[in-house]
Amino acid sequence: MVEHLPDLVTPKVHFITEYPRSIEKHGLPILNSCLRFEAKHLYFKQIASRAFNFKNPLLTLAKRYQLRSCLLNKTKSLSLSAVTTIRSSKLIEWCKLSHSIQHLLMKDANKINTIYECSSIDYHHINIRQGSIVVHHLAHAEEIPVFCQIYCILKVEDKCMIIAEILDTISFNDKLWSYQIELTGTLIKIDIEHCFSIFPHCLDSYVVEQSHYINILTRLTKK
Repeated sequence: MVEHLPDLVTPKVHFITEYPRSIEKHGLPILNSCLRFEAKHLYFKQIASRAFNFKNPLLTLAKRYQLRSCLLNKTKSLSLSAVTTIRSSKLIEWCKLSHSIQHLLMKDANKINTIYECSSIDYHHINIRQGSIVVHHLAHAEEIPVFCQIYCILKVEDKCMIIAEILDTISFNDKLWSYQIELTGTLIKIDIEHCFSIFPHCLDSYVVEQSHYINILTRLTKK
């Protein structure tokens, strides 16, 4: 472009040419993004211009506005309902369950119990579906996340139970900023409340060059 279109080379074009090297060196651009700060800073610049008060708006942004945001988020979290809402379900017979699932439910259900298979549920306003991936626990001192993929959601009488397949965490890819995982075929019964205490969201897996990856932008740590 410098040779053929010198008049069209803008700073943005120059930034784009630097992205590959920046991603290889520092990871995803979103990890170094300042867009959220600039958006909030613009809000304060507008208020300062209208109020004709330019006394240290950055201190107000860094201290008072952030405290207000924390207060609002705390108030919002206290209003969340702890009720689990079932979106859709169907009655399933005990004999239709696989032997591995029957073995996992041996202490909680039997042939006389009424069992429903649910396609999705809402738990603390988090939508959980078959195929969703959650963080089961953090392993070793390095706090490597161990994931599990929800295989089925069952309701036995008035209690919801989650059957999931444990996933093997192979490695961490710096360029994709993602964990490479593999299916193990091992089913477990998980405590969904414990899983969401580590990372309160459901995740998806992506296939890159016939390998499966899970992308997490935040660092996970034990409480």
